[in-house]
Amino acid sequence: MTTLRKIRNDFFKTSIDFETIDLFLRGELNLNNTELLLKFSDEIPDKTERQLRSDFQQVVLGKPVQYVLGFANFYGRHFKVDSRVLIPEVETAELIDHVKDAELLPLDPDFAILDVGTGSGNIAITLALELKAEKVLAVDISRKALNLARENAQNLSASNVKFVLSDLLDNVTGQFDLIVSNPPYISQGAGSVDKQVLDYEPHQALFAGEDGLDVYRRLIPEMVSHLKKDGYAIFEMDDAQGPAISKLIQASFPKAEPEIFQDMAGLNRFIAWRN
Repeated sequence: MTTLRKIRNDFFKTSIDFETIDLFLRGELNLNNTELLLKFSDEIPDKTERQLRSDFQQVVLGKPVQYVLGFANFYGRHFKVDSRVLIPEVETAELIDHVKDAELLPLDPDFAILDVGTGSGNIAITLALELKAEKVLAVDISRKALNLARENAQNLSASNVKFVLSDLLDNVTGQFDLIVSNPPYISQGAGSVDKQVLDYEPHQALFAGEDGLDVYRRLIPEMVSHLKKDGYAIFEMDDAQGPAISKLIQASFPKAEPEIFQDMAGLNRFIAWRN
């Protein structure tokens, strides 16, 4: 048998960075970081070693480590992910923090949340659990994505999240106190998209026309009849899209004063407003 340290050192000889290697090992072996460190001297059973090396080869060949593991961590919770949905980004977790900072708490019993383009359900489920919200609706145009999101809701005991198949707000009724969305916002032909993303993640959830604004152009006007008076909305966006999205917001919500928030990297990442 081989020690975990030897296997890890072999992985270090590849082109994969140290952080991804340790993420892979923690996920495969179901260990936290401290537990991983303490097991470096442990001998790994031959069957486990073969599985580790086989799965790691997929990472070496370019498959995102989260797809190899079958899950991604988001806001301290494991969400099942595969090629049906985008991998939740670390930066997107900051959207949850901005919602918490928006002075929406405590929620009244009728407080309603809408997540547009839910994907894996990571935003809707996290908001439901973090805010203890009773009324959460998550919509997506992809039936396959919704099936996976429902699995995540069940696994994380978020039974109060309802999932509906809908092209943006086509099948949505009622009004909401909070509307959130991490929509497709990459422009067609964008040269800055990581090859791994292009090769493995669903393009329908990535691209939105020549300038990346097609979804915002449709979604924002549709929200007029669904965002309650004094309701709050927040979107994820590309760093350069703030001015254009602000104009779209003000065209549909004349009294709104859009606010742009930066992510931890200092990039303009979120845009929010009150109705």
